Amino acid sequence: MTCLKKQFGRRVFAPSHTITKLTTWMRLSFLTDPKGKVPVKVVARTFASGKTEKLVYQCLSDMGLPSGKNEAMEKEAFTFDKFYALYHKICPRNDIEELFRTVTQGKSDKINLEQFVNFLNEKQRDPRLNEILYPLYDDKRAVEIIDTYEQDDEAKAAKCLTKDGLIRYLMSDENAPVFLDRLDFYMEMDQPLAHYYINSSHNTYLSGRQ
Repeated sequence: MTCLKKQFGRRVFAPSHTITKLTTWMRLSFLTDPKGKVPVKVVARTFASGKTEKLVYQCLSDMGLPSGKNEAMEKEAFTFDKFYALYHKICPRNDIEELFRTVTQGKSDKINLEQFVNFLNEKQRDPRLNEILYPLYDDKRAVEIIDTYEQDDEAKAAKCLTKDGLIRYLMSDENAPVFLDRLDFYMEMDQPLAHYYINSSHNTYLSGRQ
């Protein structure tokens, strides 16, 4: 008998782009050959949707990774950071690059603290939120975000955000499209479908055998 848990037990929404990438990387790390290496052709197939495999091989070569169709890379060498860099090399986020230029007004390769606070309050924060329960972003909170997502130590020390730091922040759980606490089911869903009452506009007013 079909159960709701079987039908909807898997999450439909991924928490964030970063978690999705992490999941994909972990899956690739398990798809090893008999020697325990990650085949290049498996990586290429992962990215080939909408892209030519030739482009994937070229990007791997540019990064100094094995790039031959019949080659394989050491599992330890194919780190998440390598996968992350490969992803953005193959699928650049031009929309975020344009946003970065808008915030910096095209005058710098870093977003300074004042610009970042203004961006958070004017563009990122939902204006419908209660300012008491959800206060506006300030310098302290902006610095916390920079410290969390910025990888460049020089930019971090200057309390600035590079384009890579902005991408990491926007693709993190802090900007997930759904409330993370609502992704997990909190009801028991092991019974057959017929055991659950479906509350729709049609059957709410029915009674008996109608």
